[in-house]
Amino acid sequence: MAQATITYLTDDLDGSDADETIKFALDGRSYEIDLNKKNAAAFRRALKRYIDNGRSAGRAARSAGRVAGSRTLFSQLDSTEKDRFRRWAKMPNARRIADARVQAWIKAGRP
Repeated sequence: MAQATITYLTDDLDGSDADETIKFALDGRSYEIDLNKKNAAAFRRALKRYIDNGRSAGRAARSAGRVAGSRTLFSQLDSTEKDRFRRWAKMPNARRIADARVQAWIKAGRP
């Protein structure tokens, strides 16, 4: 039986329909907030001065024993291979792609 899940986001500031979830961190704590386009733009404007004058600390997290910032298998593919992988994996918009998934694609002959 096929099943579809629909997720509706509600803006955490004003209760309207939200368009996105923004993740951010401050003082060692991570946060998420659901915002509509107007409130998301205001949030980004409020932080812009600090972001423009700050320095990137990179990702602090470690994932599956790999140090954050190390190259993933997906990042090592050229743009043509990335396009082929995304079609094969049906992951057109994924931002994080596990090495195991890329290895499965390689084992399948890089279709």
